[in-house]
Amino acid sequence: MKGSSGMLVNVLISTIDAGIYRVENVLLPPRPDLKYIISHQVTDEQFRTIPESLMRKDVLIGQIEGRGLSRNRNNAFNLADGDIGILADDDVRYCAAYIDHVLAAYAADRELGAACFKISTPEGEPEYKDYYTESYLLNDENHHYISTIEITVRLQALRANKLRFDERFGLGSKLNSFGEEAVFIHDCIKAGLKVKYIPEYLVEHGSTSTIKSTKRYASSNNIFKGAYDARRYGWLALPAAFYGSMRYWPEIAREGKSPYAYLRERLRGVCYIYRESMLGKSAKD
Repeated sequence: MKGSSGMLVNVLISTIDAGIYRVENVLLPPRPDLKYIISHQVTDEQFRTIPESLMRKDVLIGQIEGRGLSRNRNNAFNLADGDIGILADDDVRYCAAYIDHVLAAYAADRELGAACFKISTPEGEPEYKDYYTESYLLNDENHHYISTIEITVRLQALRANKLRFDERFGLGSKLNSFGEEAVFIHDCIKAGLKVKYIPEYLVEHGSTSTIKSTKRYASSNNIFKGAYDARRYGWLALPAAFYGSMRYWPEIAREGKSPYAYLRERLRGVCYIYRESMLGKSAKD
């Protein structure tokens, strides 16, 4: 069913195992323009049973086995049946006004393919990020760091361009434990979608974040940088890793990181993408 806007919003919730018991806290009172699509990864059969609280007409649950957050989000895309998708986790909160922000944005601009909003925090906690106060169009050279739960997408545009999360990135992947949202936004822009940042709140989440607390030259960041460059630029990621090591050598050293280790980690990320690409081609053949 669709509301007065003529659009149906899908809140695409990814969860794993016992996380299914937290999902009921994400749900709002039923409204005709809102439906919840829950992708539940099951790695232990004791979590297979669906809680009674989720047995609602506005809730659709699909269960898959295994791990990989990007794989889980892609399953939610496969199950989606609405016009607008909101990417969600099992520990977030919404209110009616936040859903209205999304509907208003897409109703006002029929060319909008994806929109990134703001995360609010519980009372007494600091702001989640230092957000821009003005809206702007994102491109590969001009955008701030986007969190997954800030992302919404027009599902028709997603399907038309065959957009998915790259399963080589994100929690539970073989090497890169984060960064899937950066790759996804890059793919949206590359596909020609109009992607806009809108300084309105979309969702509430606690101010603490593992990603935010990670140091700039931490191994996970360096590996991701190499992998992301390989994903975007192909073989040019190799000279880019050497150039970056030389350019930032003093800063890397001041941070207590060995520049040689930094280079090795970036190259490890590059090789990861090349290796996984070759394995993917072999599997298809």
